[in-house]
Amino acid sequence: MSRKKELAKYCDIVSRIRIDHTAYADILDQLTEAYDAVGTTATPVCLLVTGESRTGKSSVVRDLLETYLPTQVDDRTIRTVVYAVAPAKATVKSLLESLLHGLGDPYWSRGSLGNMTQRLYTLLDAVQCKMIILDEFQHLCDKGQKQSLHMLADWLKVLLESRKYGLVAVGLPTAASVVHGHPQLAGRFDDELRMPLFDWRDKGSSAQFCGILRKFQEELHPFQLPALDSREMALRFFLASAGRIGLVAKVLDRAVRNAVRAGTVKVGLDDLKAAYTRAIWSARIFPVPGGPFEAETSALLAKGVQETVFANAALEEVADKSAAVAVYGKNKSGPSGDDDEEGHPEPPEARQQAHQSPRQMKKATGRPPLRRCPNRKKELGKAL
Repeated sequence: MSRKKELAKYCDIVSRIRIDHTAYADILDQLTEAYDAVGTTATPVCLLVTGESRTGKSSVVRDLLETYLPTQVDDRTIRTVVYAVAPAKATVKSLLESLLHGLGDPYWSRGSLGNMTQRLYTLLDAVQCKMIILDEFQHLCDKGQKQSLHMLADWLKVLLESRKYGLVAVGLPTAASVVHGHPQLAGRFDDELRMPLFDWRDKGSSAQFCGILRKFQEELHPFQLPALDSREMALRFFLASAGRIGLVAKVLDRAVRNAVRAGTVKVGLDDLKAAYTRAIWSARIFPVPGGPFEAETSALLAKGVQETVFANAALEEVADKSAAVAVYGKNKSGPSGDDDEEGHPEPPEARQQAHQSPRQMKKATGRPPLRRCPNRKKELGKAL
């Protein structure tokens, strides 16, 4: 067997590594407690999880989903957690389409808002749903969404109160404006759970970051890398990733795959630089010549470098996963599958549609066009 073939089994080694940190573990604990509390509280259980892109929001959701997988009872499948990604510029209609499609409704794109809402209730009751997880929650407040946001907030309020479902909303920091800007939702949500960025200037935060790199290095056997948890290498990785664990994993994943193609287990500083340049789009605008894996440490520690790196990373576009919908149940039995590129938990039945909106999928399947509703407010009134 050639060296390349022997190493090929390690191509996905980074994607199989799971590393927790304090905030991650705390949020997962609170989500688990919220699931257990559904149906036992005086008011619906509603949580908001926010954080910048690639900070681990989708990973913590995936861990929760893997804890509550489907179970078969007689001839019925019990699924207690429904996961959906809010479509871009979401409306009540598009959100209903996504949820109904994920629940297996053959006519998910048809009907009035009232009819679709009643079908959603029927399907959620049939699978004994306890909790709904709505990812990319910030899409509810996309530009031009002011009128739709009020309708969505009213619809969500009635949905939660009608059956006492729990709701976990997950999104970028702007998602908080959806909750705080609408009195009907603000009073129902607990305090925001924030997945933080690591900060090199904070001793505790930088120590945690070094610990995560140490764990990565342990899990990357048999590959030989520089001491990732050394102060110098940790600084380089911190600036390369802007303090985001998702970007650390992306650089390491590229470096490992490059090594596998080259038939070697050695990954040096030059290899990390090449991986960073290819994997991170903001590498071309890094504020220090030579980039994080070539520049002198003194230059990387210069005033303003961290702030510029953070600002550049915040510009990264996050792909719209408007149709990634899944239904999960209870009883953990193992990993549920691969993630998509942006880290959303992606079920097998949604993989091929992950980059399409429900309307795009309807066009691709050749289904009859949806009857247009002339008065959305009137239809929403019926639904509520």
